[in-house]
Amino acid sequence: MADSAGLQFVSPYAFEAMQKVDVVRLAALSDPELRLLLPCLVRMALCAPADQSQSWAQDKKLILRLLSGVEAVNSIVALLSVDFHALEQDARKEQQLRHKAGGSNGESILVSQLQHGLTLEFEHSDPLRRLRLTLSELLAIMNKVVDSNGEFFLKSSELFESPVYLEEVADVLCILQMLVHNIFDHIPQY
Repeated sequence: MADSAGLQFVSPYAFEAMQKVDVVRLAALSDPELRLLLPCLVRMALCAPADQSQSWAQDKKLILRLLSGVEAVNSIVALLSVDFHALEQDARKEQQLRHKAGGSNGESILVSQLQHGLTLEFEHSDPLRRLRLTLSELLAIMNKVVDSNGEFFLKSSELFESPVYLEEVADVLCILQMLVHNIFDHIPQY
């Protein structure tokens, strides 16, 4: 696991183990290295596999054993249990609304009025609301990128800059990328 100013990155060893679904190598990872892979591992353990072999059944048991007792697994399972089809439809409506409004952040389909600041709202939210808050913030940034016409800009984000929620926000972003990835297909390349 690489570390840069407090940020952690997946090591090449862990990446290759995940890429090849090498459960023996995954089992050898340290807890901090494994934490970075949790959203992918939890989804892998929950989804019906295309591979119905006995060997995969054994590998899946080992993955489940790795995940048991890890506190963050329950919140990731809850995040994976929402209706992603409805979330994607709302995100598309939000994109259209932002496009029509010229990028203003006034109205939102994904997030109704916030009672508190974004990070406090994130902390007190259920899994669906966490996904919605994060997706809305991400769409606002994406819209700003489109409006910038390739010019440099700085957009602060209370949610994305909070070290307290970094792991949880990273889990949400990973899950959004896995399950609502079509929303991100229309980012212009400069």
